[in-house]
Parts: sequence; C-alpha cells; structure tokens
Amino acid sequence: MQANANLVCNTQYKSTLITWFLDIGASQHVTPDITNVASSEPYTGTDQLHIGDDKGLTFSHIAHSKIHAPKRTFTLSNILHVPHIKNPLLSV
Repeated sequence: MQANANLVCNTQYKSTLITWFLDIGASQHVTPDITNVASSEPYTGTDQLHIGDDKGLTFSHIAHSKIHAPKRTFTLSNILHVPHIKNPLLSV
C-alpha cells in the first residue's frame, strides 16, 4: 500500500476535540496523535505514508473513530497514526 498526503485545501473541520484539515489529495485519514481516535490496532508492516516532497513517514497504528457534526456523525475507518506528521488530515 502506498498512502499519500498532499494538503491542497486550507479548509478545516473542527470536531469536538481536534481540528481536522480537509485534504483532497490524501488517500487515507491521518493523525499525529493516537489520543485523537476511539480505537486502534498496532501496525507492524513496512508501508509508509508519502507526503508532498515524496518523503516516506512510518505509521504505527491503524485506527477508527467518529466525528460528530451538528446534524450528522461521520465514522472514520483506517485512520493512520503517523507520529511525525504535523496536522490531522481528513481525506475527502
């Protein structure tokens, strides 16, 4: 799997606890902070998240969570926990 993250949209979605940055170039949801998610499982593979400069970042967990909006709740699956990414990215 080659996951990508390219932040090309400066729109932000603020959930109850954190601000997610909408990323139309991302192939996965990504968070730098494991406490941003409801549940997670350790990832022991060798895949990396490739960011805009083609640098590969390792991820340590695959997670699941929910974002609560005023009229709807969104379930996020397969969130990558990437400790060295700067902002949480919401793939759209």
